[in-house]
Amino acid sequence: MMMKKNTFHKWLVHMCLILFCAMCLLPLVLTISISLTDGAVIQTYGYQLIPKKFSWEAYQFIWMDPSSLLAGYRNSLFIVVIGTIGNLLVTSMIAYALARRDFQLRNAISFYIFVTMIFSGGIVPLYILIVQYLEWKNSLISLIIPAFAAPFQIFMLRVFFQEIPAPLIESAKIDGASDFRTYWSIVLPLSKPALATVALMMTLHYWNETFNAILYIDKVALYPIQLILKNITSYIELVKGSGVDPMGNPISASDVPTDAIMYAMMVLTSLPVMFLFGFLQKYFVKGLTIGAVKG
Repeated sequence: MMMKKNTFHKWLVHMCLILFCAMCLLPLVLTISISLTDGAVIQTYGYQLIPKKFSWEAYQFIWMDPSSLLAGYRNSLFIVVIGTIGNLLVTSMIAYALARRDFQLRNAISFYIFVTMIFSGGIVPLYILIVQYLEWKNSLISLIIPAFAAPFQIFMLRVFFQEIPAPLIESAKIDGASDFRTYWSIVLPLSKPALATVALMMTLHYWNETFNAILYIDKVALYPIQLILKNITSYIELVKGSGVDPMGNPISASDVPTDAIMYAMMVLTSLPVMFLFGFLQKYFVKGLTIGAVKG
């Protein structure tokens, strides 16, 4: 009787989890479905999970200029890779120093970093610093370096580093290891969950970079993918509002697959991050529990 009860309980739990997963996947499936739906069908029947008429028109519209899109992906990948690696190095080194109890200035520096989480200098001083003093206008480093020392990530890594047993650090020092060798060979390998969590956060930050790109990048060849897709959206609205195509021919607003294009752009920008999340999920879930349980 007990085995039947346990079996029913497991079956009920599995069904609830399957239902929850289906609810989480439903928006993604609907997004892909709308992106593959003919624009006229959307105008007539609205959004449907299974399209009445499939169409690649939205993706063909986006890929009218494949060279610019590929350049946008290349720029975004460069920003993500260099920015994420640089952020991990900078934030982890700062966090390791602040986690060391023998560092006398750790409280003062921690307070200074905490203040930057609450107050900022504003957009205008940052723009003057980037453009006039550093002369990073039309340079991808203007989108990368300002986010290297992220305060929230520093404090998160600091909490994780503080949970590393102190005798492990002391034994490395006794064996003659320098502070950097201890940080590189002992602390970082033990901090994979925290580092993966920070890497995923910064990947999302750099991948979705749009506002700073508008401020600092004027050259089309340096546009990240998000800015290119934003310009495509503006172009669609312009064509739809003017009633003429780029060749000057009259075009009906219903002939422009606005909704399908918007959802197709969501798919193109979301899939790379989703694949990355699949690889880092086991570390990400563990990293989110940092500091949640204290012994």
